[in-house]
Amino acid sequence: MGNLCAMDIYEIRKANLLGLMRGRTRAACAERWDTSGSTLSQITSANAVRNLGDRLARKIEAAEGLPPGWMDHIHERKDANPAASNIISLRPGKSAEDEIKFVDTEIVEDGRPLSYDEVELPMYREVEFSAGDGRTQVVENGGHKMRFSLSRLARAGVQPHNAACATANGTSMETTIMNGSPIAIDKGCRHVIDGKIYALDHGGLLRIKRLYRLPNGALRIVSDNSDEYPAEINPMRGPDAPRIIGRVFWWENFD
Repeated sequence: MGNLCAMDIYEIRKANLLGLMRGRTRAACAERWDTSGSTLSQITSANAVRNLGDRLARKIEAAEGLPPGWMDHIHERKDANPAASNIISLRPGKSAEDEIKFVDTEIVEDGRPLSYDEVELPMYREVEFSAGDGRTQVVENGGHKMRFSLSRLARAGVQPHNAACATANGTSMETTIMNGSPIAIDKGCRHVIDGKIYALDHGGLLRIKRLYRLPNGALRIVSDNSDEYPAEINPMRGPDAPRIIGRVFWWENFD
């Protein structure tokens, strides 16, 4: 078992993750570990944009029958747990990206065909109007998509054509949804169910909030971080009313 001083812990976890994924589809791994294929791709791709955090590392260990902390150490092949006998062994001075050439390219998102259990979902984001006056609007970003498991959509009762994704921005929904967390939206559910979380286009801002109906056509907009973001009252209709994009049915936080 290697020592953590020789390598960054996230490189070690990435190497172990790549080894566990070898011989399996990314969709199958995501299903087994209760995460998303996009998350695994973001962690394992050559240009990784996320690290494997503590919580997901522990979930993977539990799902694979590995002892807690197993993901945090280098494992020589002869010492590897039988549940992960195909783990990558990193040589001193080598990073996980140096070793990625030994891993099936099917786990890398860029250019890989969709598996039978995946769909690409559009991503919502804020963009500035072309007039350049600082005003924004919320649109589907045609240049970026997120891969999502069809089985996860089915369990949530969401039709693929109604599903979209976005990224939470800011701390107003912490500690439920953290800043930078990916979220999935059911555009087919725009009616307000009290206390559920929705994605809103509010004057050109993409907002993630809990909604509650009030008498006389009013809407209470609530942040989970209520100490910093007090509740708001807005009309449900009219020029100042927020446009409900859909109900947020999935999100994932990263440590």
